Amino acid sequence: MIRKLVTIPDQRLRQKSLRITRVTPKVEKLAQDMIDTTLDWDHDSEYGAALAAIQIGETIKLTVVRNNFEDGKDQTFLTFINPEIVQKSRDFVVDVEGCLSVPGYYAKIPRANKIKVKALTLEGEEVRLTLEGFPARVFQHEIDHMHGKLFIDIIKDASTLLKLDDDGQLISVDEIPQEIIDAQNHHQH
Repeated sequence: MIRKLVTIPDQRLRQKSLRITRVTPKVEKLAQDMIDTTLDWDHDSEYGAALAAIQIGETIKLTVVRNNFEDGKDQTFLTFINPEIVQKSRDFVVDVEGCLSVPGYYAKIPRANKIKVKALTLEGEEVRLTLEGFPARVFQHEIDHMHGKLFIDIIKDASTLLKLDDDGQLISVDEIPQEIIDAQNHHQH
């Protein structure tokens, strides 16, 4: 079932998500809803790489991650429960990042280039992943959601913020729009 995406300035995005103590049919259904919602969002040349449960208003540590970042037509996802970063590299990489909950905006965000993550699968199996580059970025972004943090919280000035123009191209902005400043301020209080 396609769910409504929670977008800024909705304060639910600032809530911390709770650990899942037991995988139930409700959790499995929610994971499928998250996949359906992400696929419904896909359009033109943009596709959702992942979605955290809080982005559809559910405050639990659950994320679905696209199985193939190179091919937007691949509609398979992996589901991770209670993901947490257990190790980060000290080298950071700056790359462009967006979010289904911050529609229309992107930013150049520094993230650790390599991370190690542990999580549970829907079958309750513990998995440990060593990720580098874009997959590492995706997990850091999704785990931030579980702590009530958005990528725009990292933005310090307008030079790192980008916006989609009417032709779908990323363009620079002259100043940080008020809606982004308001969303940042909600995180600080």
